[in-house]
Amino acid sequence: MPSEISIAKLNNVALITLNGNALTSTMTDELIGVFQELAVDTSIRVIIITGSGKFFCTGLDLSTGQSPTDLDAMILKGMRLFEIIKSSKKPVIAQINGPALGGGVGLVFTTDIRIMTRQSYFRLSEVKRGLIPAIISQYIVPEIGTFKANQYMLTGEKVSSEEALRGNFITCVVDDHRQLEEKVKIYVNELISSAPNAMASIKKLVSVVGSGASELEKTDHVKKVFVEMMRSEEAAYGIQAFSRKETPDWSKFNSKL
Repeated sequence: MPSEISIAKLNNVALITLNGNALTSTMTDELIGVFQELAVDTSIRVIIITGSGKFFCTGLDLSTGQSPTDLDAMILKGMRLFEIIKSSKKPVIAQINGPALGGGVGLVFTTDIRIMTRQSYFRLSEVKRGLIPAIISQYIVPEIGTFKANQYMLTGEKVSSEEALRGNFITCVVDDHRQLEEKVKIYVNELISSAPNAMASIKKLVSVVGSGASELEKTDHVKKVFVEMMRSEEAAYGIQAFSRKETPDWSKFNSKL
């Protein structure tokens, strides 16, 4: 049976392509497995997710009935998938080649950089099927706010690429698929030229500072990561390279993630 995703690795980058539109149980398992593998693959610095064909991702597979036991497993599996992407120490880019619906929108919101073709759109369409976007709400609501979350989730309306850009929940919009690939490459190059451990620390820092943690917890985390940063080999190397006007080679720090 063919895999529901494909992965290509080149020049420290992993490109994950969703070969099916829907997040089936099999696709979810495969994505979890791939992200676990990439987490310990020292050759990979950046991860890209894209779709094949017309859609980026149409969300949860609703083609089969679910027993109560199946539902429990599906919930846990879905939560695990979104969290493993969101908590990835390596930056993740969403290369949005087409519409993202339901859980596909949630998939986008777990990524760090989101580049979208102009004709693409988001749609939280669960309400039209008597469902709610429960699992993905924890990633979407903190970013877009409760007012817009209510609007999009209650109406199931299409959110155009232009509106997503105005709402500051995507990085940029491009005209076609050629420009999409070119813009992704630009961001990949920027990320490859950034220190890997510093990027991992930044992701954690933003998560903590932007969370509902207490001010004391936030302050303690800021102090902790600052001290760790200033004592790190990576920082010493980066500062030395800067003083010598040299371009740092961060590949030597990949294995320490």
